[in-house]
Amino acid sequence: MGVGLPGSGKTTALKSFADKNSYVYICPDDIRTELTGNAGDQSKNREVWVEVHKRAADALEKGEDVVFDATFARDSERKNFITFAREHGATKIQGVVADVDFEIASERNKMRDRVVPEHAMERMRSMLSETPPEIRDGFDSLFIIDEFQRLKQVEIGGEHSIVREFKIR
Repeated sequence: MGVGLPGSGKTTALKSFADKNSYVYICPDDIRTELTGNAGDQSKNREVWVEVHKRAADALEKGEDVVFDATFARDSERKNFITFAREHGATKIQGVVADVDFEIASERNKMRDRVVPEHAMERMRSMLSETPPEIRDGFDSLFIIDEFQRLKQVEIGGEHSIVREFKIR
């Protein structure tokens, strides 16, 4: 389960990981594109999230491994999705947090096809700063990656260990 700002490298890392390991990859932006033709179109957000939950539930109930790619800036959204995933068969939930300076994510965002408005970036930044992802959100472990997709830290059940120079490919 990804957590991080748009432009943080989260999707690059998660999509590559899912492809490499033949995991089901679910991203609300992809579903939004399917439903509206535009990943930035928020007009059908309710329908998007209904479909997200349907696809995730279907995959989890079949025992498939799922990579879920969203910003999850609000702690309540993270906790609710973790609860939902467990109710549908997830036995282990790992968070991948893209810990990137706001300025770097903001610059990268400006170069993307789908640019997230600056005010939305600021709002997500504020939420992530106020309530950063933690084990107690319901994760079994958290992997923190930097702007180069190098693993910076791993937290498992409240224990911390630092890992350096490991690049997620």
